[in-house]
Amino acid sequence: MRIVAGKFRHRIIDMCNLETTRETQDSVREAIFNMIGPYFDGGICLDLFAGSGRMALEAYSRGMEKIYLNDLNNKALEVSRKNALKLGINDAYFYNLDYKEFLNKIDVKFDLIILDPPYKMNNIDDIINDTKKVLNDKGLIVFEMAKESKYKDSYDNLKLKKDKTYGIKRVLVYKGEANE
Repeated sequence: MRIVAGKFRHRIIDMCNLETTRETQDSVREAIFNMIGPYFDGGICLDLFAGSGRMALEAYSRGMEKIYLNDLNNKALEVSRKNALKLGINDAYFYNLDYKEFLNKIDVKFDLIILDPPYKMNNIDDIINDTKKVLNDKGLIVFEMAKESKYKDSYDNLKLKKDKTYGIKRVLVYKGEANE
């Protein structure tokens, strides 16, 4: 597994290799960042269901200044931590909490939030409604889900900007539109 672009381009990072995690393929990750590239320039990123940390590490490589990685699985989080150390990233913060506990505990607003929960967590509306409270007014949420998942085009000031399907996975990009 490798970082696709940015300052760590082509650097190899480890996968979790756990039954409870599913890694985003390089080609899909590249497509996602090509979709959101025009919407972000620096900022703070949250990978709420981090797994190996691959998505947050890619975001950091492409210009995010700080990354927060949370995963309930301690083994997955340890892989995230090792990957960040391998790349020499000092602005990475790691949490081993249930996602709701993390969102209630954190006192940071994020410019980019990456959501790739286990597909069995098909409570899309709850996850977005819980997560949007830590999103900056014009921030982005990237949500990876099962292709057949049900979702809405908007959640208050959060509007759907992109909807792409890659095999069994759907990727939605929401953007905050406060005061627009």
